[in-house]
Amino acid sequence: MRTSFLFDHPSPCRECGKAAAKRTTTEWHTDNEMPPYTGNQIVLKTLHRHRLLWDGETYIQKYGYFCSLNCTSAYANRMAATFER
Repeated sequence: MRTSFLFDHPSPCRECGKAAAKRTTTEWHTDNEMPPYTGNQIVLKTLHRHRLLWDGETYIQKYGYFCSLNCTSAYANRMAATFER
């Protein structure tokens, strides 16, 4: 089960220090020409039939306070090792 955490700043991964990613949404269009964007979000990327939007303030870590399952596991193993001593 994946538990994402949202932040108002690019919070670093507790294991590797990688900054949290921007939480984005994708707007898809089926017609050949995309209408100009008139919303209040920031357009990060525009491709052929979709555009990537960001609200300008929300960041996400996909696995709680960690960027990946590898970082989660490494942190948990290191914590468990300190309790074994």
